[in-house]
Amino acid sequence: MENPNLFEMILAFLLVLGPLILLHELGHFLVAKRSGIRALEFGMGYPPRARRLWRGKGFVIVDGVRYETPRNFDLPWDWLVYPNKSVTLTYDELDNRRLLRSIELDPEEEELLLKASEEQPQPLQANLAGQTVNAMPIPAKKRTAQMQRGAHEARGVVDEIDPGTEYTLNWLPIGGFVRMYGEEGASGQGSFNNASKRGRAATLLAGPGMNLVVALIVFTATYMLGYPESPAVIKEVSANSPAATAGLLPQDAIVAIDDVRIRNIAQVKPYIDDHAGQPVKITVQRQGEDVAVVLTPRTVAQTPEGQGKIGILFDVVAASGYTLVQHPFGESVQLAVGDIVDTVRQIVTLPTRLLAQQIAPSEAQVVGPVGISQVAATAMGQTTRTGEPFWLLNLFAAISLALAITNLLPLPALDGGRLIFIILEAVRGKRISPEREAIVHFVGMMLLLALMVLITIQDVGRLAN
Repeated sequence: MENPNLFEMILAFLLVLGPLILLHELGHFLVAKRSGIRALEFGMGYPPRARRLWRGKGFVIVDGVRYETPRNFDLPWDWLVYPNKSVTLTYDELDNRRLLRSIELDPEEEELLLKASEEQPQPLQANLAGQTVNAMPIPAKKRTAQMQRGAHEARGVVDEIDPGTEYTLNWLPIGGFVRMYGEEGASGQGSFNNASKRGRAATLLAGPGMNLVVALIVFTATYMLGYPESPAVIKEVSANSPAATAGLLPQDAIVAIDDVRIRNIAQVKPYIDDHAGQPVKITVQRQGEDVAVVLTPRTVAQTPEGQGKIGILFDVVAASGYTLVQHPFGESVQLAVGDIVDTVRQIVTLPTRLLAQQIAPSEAQVVGPVGISQVAATAMGQTTRTGEPFWLLNLFAAISLALAITNLLPLPALDGGRLIFIILEAVRGKRISPEREAIVHFVGMMLLLALMVLITIQDVGRLAN
């Protein structure tokens, strides 16, 4: 099979990784809103911004009274940084709701706000320059004349404000992002930092959780639509190997290992690697009969060069003749859960398996965006040629699961690293200052970006060879 070209790799990257990153951010966004955290922006794609699609509904509470803002009302989110400001507003009363028409700062408050923004700029005030904060547009274009004539006026002090979420379309079509108030360290009503430990933890877990749910759904779909099964036929058995000692023969077809059904040869190696140095029972089909043998796979140090851990070579020609087997829904869910559990276990136990020499370091190489794009393009090409959705769907689910697990790693800047700070807060009974935490995550992000560059260089080198 030919290597995919650059266009195919870019297209595959956008079609596979893009939606998965967007779904990950959607998980953060939905739970943040449920936890009372202000989501200032939900962007589709990465900046620079192409256009704002719309602004969602928000609200402002003045002297204990709640006024709702309709869609596309530009309530200045900069006021989040400066609460307790005196304002004058107009509103309509609709079905026991107060719908805001306009709001403006009192002149002296406007002067103080602009002066404070010049003397003590805040991270969240990037858009303050050039804004007119005391002349809000009348937002609802479909208001009737009767509703306009029924407008009321009020004055008071702002207690709480939610400007609504900006939904934006950005030029780089690579997933998306959610920008939450307080992520950078700012505090205040509705900020990430002011949310409860449970709310912050749930918001952080929601991104990986969304990817995990997607993986479960798509893995289930692959089994229901048709999972390729092919015989794991042994072509050669190396002399003096564990397979030869146990009595395995050419033309034997492995049908189970430790009573786990083997559907294709891709299942054999991971299981054997996980159990290097441990006895395993292998069941083969020989001349129409099942024969079970027990053998102990070799460790990396014990395995001669050019041989596998049990000393067999599979018949790839026989393996190429697969059959798509459809499974009922209940069985498909069980098989999908089993795949997820196996993958999580392999990743979690990777360090110990490396130390125990169950797998070689070369078999534990990490791939980056370039490597993922190449694999995704290959899978997309296989699906296009055969008309079988399994190849692309299975990879989509596998990458979604990998994103979930990776983001839960306890590393700074990742969701798992942020969760560590919440756990430390619960244990200590005292929170590490948001400013210090932000510095740790910034340094972690720089290190992760450097690592990503090295992985990308490795992937490009592998692709060139």
